[in-house]
Amino acid sequence: MPKPITVERGLEISVILTLIGAALFLEGLSDAFGWWWDLGGWGFWTGAVGIVLLLIGVIWLVMVVMRRQRFQELIVEKSKALFVRNLDELEYTAWRLPSRFDTEVVEKKKDMGVK
Repeated sequence: MPKPITVERGLEISVILTLIGAALFLEGLSDAFGWWWDLGGWGFWTGAVGIVLLLIGVIWLVMVVMRRQRFQELIVEKSKALFVRNLDELEYTAWRLPSRFDTEVVEKKKDMGVK
Protein backbone atom coordinates (compact mmCIF):
# COMPACT_ATOMS: atom_id res chain seq x y z
CA MET A 1 0.00 0.00 0.00
CA PRO A 2 1.52 3.32 -1.03
CA LYS A 3 2.19 6.00 1.52
CA PRO A 4 0.08 9.17 1.57
CA ILE A 5 1.24 12.20 -0.40
CA THR A 6 1.83 14.04 2.88
CA VAL A 7 4.51 11.48 3.73
CA GLU A 8 6.00 10.98 0.26
CA ARG A 9 6.24 14.71 -0.47
CA GLY A 10 6.23 16.09 3.08
CA LEU A 11 9.38 18.15 2.68
CA GLU A 12 8.21 19.83 -0.52
CA ILE A 13 4.72 20.51 0.87
CA SER A 14 6.12 22.03 4.05
CA VAL A 15 8.42 24.35 2.10
CA ILE A 16 5.54 25.43 -0.15
CA LEU A 17 3.28 26.07 2.87
CA THR A 18 6.03 28.11 4.52
CA LEU A 19 6.57 30.23 1.41
CA ILE A 20 2.85 30.80 0.82
CA GLY A 21 2.37 31.65 4.49
CA ALA A 22 5.22 34.15 4.42
CA ALA A 23 3.86 35.76 1.24
CA LEU A 24 0.33 36.06 2.64
CA PHE A 25 1.65 37.46 5.90
CA LEU A 26 3.65 40.09 4.03
CA GLU A 27 0.58 40.97 1.95
CA GLY A 28 -1.42 41.40 5.15
CA LEU A 29 1.28 43.65 6.60
CA SER A 30 1.38 45.57 3.34
CA ASP A 31 -2.34 46.25 3.58
CA ALA A 32 -2.12 47.22 7.26
CA PHE A 33 0.67 49.73 6.72
CA GLY A 34 -0.31 50.81 3.19
CA TRP A 35 3.02 49.85 1.65
CA TRP A 36 2.19 48.34 -1.74
CA TRP A 37 -1.52 47.87 -2.34
CA ASP A 38 -4.87 47.96 -0.64
CA LEU A 39 -6.74 44.68 -0.22
CA GLY A 40 -9.99 46.36 0.70
CA GLY A 41 -10.30 45.16 4.27
CA TRP A 42 -9.04 41.66 3.56
CA GLY A 43 -5.53 42.44 4.78
CA PHE A 44 -6.24 41.27 8.33
CA TRP A 45 -7.59 37.92 7.14
CA THR A 46 -4.79 37.52 4.63
CA GLY A 47 -2.23 38.15 7.37
CA ALA A 48 -3.98 35.77 9.77
CA VAL A 49 -4.10 32.96 7.21
CA GLY A 50 -0.45 33.71 6.39
CA ILE A 51 0.60 33.36 10.02
CA VAL A 52 -1.26 30.05 10.38
CA LEU A 53 0.22 28.62 7.18
CA LEU A 54 3.66 29.88 8.14
CA LEU A 55 3.50 28.19 11.54
CA ILE A 56 2.20 24.93 10.10
CA GLY A 57 4.84 24.93 7.36
CA VAL A 58 7.74 25.68 9.69
CA ILE A 59 6.70 23.08 12.29
CA TRP A 60 6.16 20.46 9.59
CA LEU A 61 9.52 21.29 8.00
CA VAL A 62 11.35 21.00 11.32
CA MET A 63 9.69 17.66 12.07
CA VAL A 64 10.62 16.20 8.67
CA VAL A 65 14.23 17.37 9.00
CA MET A 66 14.47 15.98 12.55
CA ARG A 67 13.11 12.59 11.39
CA ARG A 68 15.63 12.45 8.55
CA GLN A 69 18.49 13.30 10.90
CA ARG A 70 17.39 10.63 13.39
CA PHE A 71 17.12 8.11 10.56
CA GLN A 72 20.66 8.88 9.44
CA GLU A 73 21.95 8.46 13.00
CA LEU A 74 20.29 5.06 13.27
CA ILE A 75 21.15 3.72 9.80
CA VAL A 76 24.93 4.31 10.02
CA GLU A 77 25.28 2.00 13.03
CA LYS A 78 28.17 -0.43 12.60
CA SER A 79 27.48 -2.68 15.58
CA LYS A 80 24.97 -5.45 14.93
CA ALA A 81 23.90 -5.53 18.59
CA LEU A 82 23.12 -1.80 18.65
CA PHE A 83 21.45 -2.05 15.25
CA VAL A 84 19.14 -4.82 16.45
CA ARG A 85 18.43 -2.94 19.68
CA ASN A 86 17.40 0.19 17.72
CA LEU A 87 15.67 -1.67 14.87
CA ASP A 88 12.13 -0.89 16.06
CA GLU A 89 12.87 2.83 16.25
CA LEU A 90 14.61 2.72 12.87
CA GLU A 91 11.67 0.98 11.20
CA TYR A 92 9.17 3.37 12.80
CA THR A 93 11.21 6.38 11.68
CA ALA A 94 11.46 4.97 8.15
CA TRP A 95 7.69 4.34 8.17
CA ARG A 96 7.12 8.06 8.79
CA LEU A 97 9.46 9.02 5.92
CA PRO A 98 9.17 8.49 2.12
CA SER A 99 9.40 4.99 0.65
CA ARG A 100 13.05 5.21 -0.30
CA PHE A 101 13.95 5.12 3.41
CA ASP A 102 12.12 1.79 3.76
CA THR A 103 14.35 0.43 1.01
CA GLU A 104 17.46 1.60 2.89
CA VAL A 105 16.28 -0.23 6.02
CA VAL A 106 15.75 -3.45 4.06
CA GLU A 107 19.24 -3.16 2.54
CA LYS A 108 20.82 -2.45 5.93
CA LYS A 109 19.02 -5.42 7.50
CA LYS A 110 20.31 -7.61 4.67
CA ASP A 111 23.88 -6.32 5.17
CA MET A 112 23.69 -6.92 8.92
CA GLY A 113 22.16 -10.39 8.50
CA VAL A 114 18.95 -9.55 10.35
CA LYS A 115 15.59 -10.94 9.29
